[in-house]
Amino acid sequence: MKLFRKISISDRELFFLSWPIFVELFLRVAIGNINVFMISNYSEPAVAAIGAANQLLNLSVFVYGFITVGTQIIIAQLIGARKKEQIPQIMTTALIGSVILGLLISLAFILFPTQLLRFMNLEANLVEIGKGYIRIFGGSLFVSSVSATIIAILRSHGLTRPALLIPMTASIIAVIGNYIALYGPFGLPSFGVEGLAMASVVGNSVGLIIAGALLTKHLNFHPLKLKRSNFSLPDLKNILTLGLPSSGESLSYQAAQVVVTMIVASLGQSVLIAKSYVTAITQFVYLVAASLAQGNQIMVGRNVGAKEYDRAYTRGMRTIVIATISSLLISTLTLIFIEPIMGIFTTNQEVIEIARIVFVVDIVLEAARSINMVMVSGLNATGDVKYPLVCSLIVLWVISLPFSYGLAIWLKMGLVGVWVAYAIDEVLRSVLMIYRWRSGVWRSKSTIT
Repeated sequence: MKLFRKISISDRELFFLSWPIFVELFLRVAIGNINVFMISNYSEPAVAAIGAANQLLNLSVFVYGFITVGTQIIIAQLIGARKKEQIPQIMTTALIGSVILGLLISLAFILFPTQLLRFMNLEANLVEIGKGYIRIFGGSLFVSSVSATIIAILRSHGLTRPALLIPMTASIIAVIGNYIALYGPFGLPSFGVEGLAMASVVGNSVGLIIAGALLTKHLNFHPLKLKRSNFSLPDLKNILTLGLPSSGESLSYQAAQVVVTMIVASLGQSVLIAKSYVTAITQFVYLVAASLAQGNQIMVGRNVGAKEYDRAYTRGMRTIVIATISSLLISTLTLIFIEPIMGIFTTNQEVIEIARIVFVVDIVLEAARSINMVMVSGLNATGDVKYPLVCSLIVLWVISLPFSYGLAIWLKMGLVGVWVAYAIDEVLRSVLMIYRWRSGVWRSKSTIT
């Protein structure tokens, strides 16, 4: 507490940077939940198929995050170190890198949609429902890759409010398109599940056009006029050196969720549907913590670039407190009102009862998750990127996944067992992250000299 008194750190900047990110994340999750609601009225098996497909599509976000996360860290540190003249070269390198990586990801989804869904341990009818969706949506991910890089660049410059316009527009277009695709209003034909993917492609494409315009307007940087001379292999190496471990930690987590989905799928279609609903709701619960973590990352990166390590340390600790209190409050309210919330999606009482027990466990899980989000983003911002990755790999794959299988299958706890394993994972990693932050090892990890 003494440290909090010695160093005056304004939370106002944190909220200024975080609230547009919160709105962006909220819109993304809200649109996702609206989609789940619309699909559940269209076909409950489609909920399971699209939910499993989205696990794989979400995994790809963290793959092109190799570029976006590294770019955001380097630019934030360069701004803090007052070396802005180096930023255009970083931006050019990042954009070209995101195009190449995005095209590789898109190619994988175009060529292997059926194999990818079978890998998820889905029943044959669910594979048939989901393969067109994953081919169309996945094939367009190079568009998302470039947009995500531009958003990272804008955020690093503190332009979180203009950056909000990109996903907001894409989301609104997508949800309108989804309604048209599923319900065929005004005499239009119903395009079914494939129509959902097409709506997202159109929305993301418009978002990319807006992203390019914002980059030109606010930073006077024209994405269609990239100079090949500004592309730097050493800079790409630096971006990936930071981005691979940083996004690798999130990628490891998301990959573990894919394996968990495979475990849950073996319990039957109804449990998989329940997981889709519960996952959709929990995304709302940790929105505040996720947005605060990203705002915190920008501030810590600038402080480290300016070599203001004590300010960075205190900022991280204060953000933990704010994020954890927020998560506890939201998760408790979610548990209290879980029946009417679940009633939005389903009238299946068995599914609702499973969700009720899951959300009791989720209170502990969300408190620990908020600490991990803030600490991992903070450590990444300092350049200390390997430690979170190593901890994630060990805890997730050696402890969490075996517990998920053991509790869900052997002890027959089903989805509740999976959530208990999630909670164990988050608590263990939160202890390790706080230990690292307090140790101060990260003070010597900055990439900017």
